[in-house]
Amino acid sequence: MDKIVEAIRLGKILLVGEYRGHRVETIRYVDKKTGQAMEFLSIVYLIERDNGREVVLVSQDPGTKNPADVKVKLERGKFYALELTSLENVRGTMRARMPINAQALPV
Repeated sequence: MDKIVEAIRLGKILLVGEYRGHRVETIRYVDKKTGQAMEFLSIVYLIERDNGREVVLVSQDPGTKNPADVKVKLERGKFYALELTSLENVRGTMRARMPINAQALPV
């Protein structure tokens, strides 16, 4: 709880919700200017707020290029506070981003 209070004092944006699961995505695209193919990983956490009435998809760069190296130590059904760098509504779905080194804090 002290870490959450300290994050609030530092002015960080926090999202509190129930962790429901995650998936690791490999995102591939081609740069139109150079024609170079690019690929990176992203972890997408599913967080429920307001007793399941609102779902937020939170993306984070895991800092690795190998999907087998991604370890998530969150427990389904528990509440966590997540530090965010952005939050937006994309076609009716709330989407957010977490910093690469941010940890989910248990509430």
